[in-house]
Amino acid sequence: MSDSPSPRVDAERNRRLLLDAAAEALSHDSDASMGDVAATAGLTRATLYRHFGSREHLLEALRADALASAREAIENSRLDDGSALDALRRVVSAITALGGKFQPLLANGADEDPAFLKERGAVFAPVQRVIQRGQAENVIRADLSPQWVVAALTALLSAAVRSRGENAGDDPVFELLAFGLVAPDQKR
Repeated sequence: MSDSPSPRVDAERNRRLLLDAAAEALSHDSDASMGDVAATAGLTRATLYRHFGSREHLLEALRADALASAREAIENSRLDDGSALDALRRVVSAITALGGKFQPLLANGADEDPAFLKERGAVFAPVQRVIQRGQAENVIRADLSPQWVVAALTALLSAAVRSRGENAGDDPVFELLAFGLVAPDQKR
């Protein structure tokens, strides 16, 4: 019996390597070639094309992977634990950590694609329930619709990804969403 991985395990490993390499290469250069992606993964272009027959298929797979990762991150954020603000802070932290997966998508205009926006809305639906809970707890303004708050959150997250860490970390995103622009000593 051989200790080498099965062909299926190798294929899954290569697919993951290629998706991670594509996210990395395309986040540095939105015009990176398929050859650049393969080189970043340390694999051949033939392997890349076996997994993703075209650049369009690769971008579709990146989109599906990023949204699946976001869905998993939100599910793992313990949305029912602690206050709604604590849950939102965990969501922002988890999603911010995925910035590299979303950067190439945003560079290619995904946030202007109605299909992507619909999928992203479904991924963030549990966050709307956290907003509603926060409104019931009187820690989030009740005059804002949960849909609008989630839209503001995703816009802030997109801006953070596009700025490539200019305001590194999740705190600026959460702080701006939760507490606004006014400096603490300036609040009336």
